[in-house]
Amino acid sequence: MTINVSQYYKDHIKKLNQNHFIYKVKKAYYLLTNQEERLYEVGFSEGFLYAAKVLQEKKEIVDSNKKVIGFAFKSASPETINNIVDKVCKKYCISKHTVLSKDRHKEVVRIRSILHNLLYEHYDISISSIGRFFDQDHTTILYSLNNKQNKNRYWGSEQTIWKEYEELKEIL
Repeated sequence: MTINVSQYYKDHIKKLNQNHFIYKVKKAYYLLTNQEERLYEVGFSEGFLYAAKVLQEKKEIVDSNKKVIGFAFKSASPETINNIVDKVCKKYCISKHTVLSKDRHKEVVRIRSILHNLLYEHYDISISSIGRFFDQDHTTILYSLNNKQNKNRYWGSEQTIWKEYEELKEIL
């Protein structure tokens, strides 16, 4: 793979001249001496090549180990998520349609909270991915996760949800 850094630099300067940067940055650039301008170009080139190298290394790590900077991601396909939701719905005798709907009845929200926590903790699915699956905002998912962590609402220490949650983890 050949990288033409000088072309990227020229494009960068062109963007600078087209005022893509804020006025102060543009003004500061033009106050540079010729030597400082050359240092800027060299720094840009080295930074660009370094970034390309880092991105290539990250891609190799992700491709080979499915790891990115020390975090391992479990693969959870949409089929896996659907199976989990189906099993939880079957356990609580509720339709999948109801769980995935905008219904805010207490028992439905409680089941969703269990699902959010299972998917996030046990299957390492991101908050935004869970939100997309349930057609909810990521902050709603975060609220559900924080309720468990802080033992609020359905996740109070006196509630039976803890036992149910552990049973579901074993089943799945």
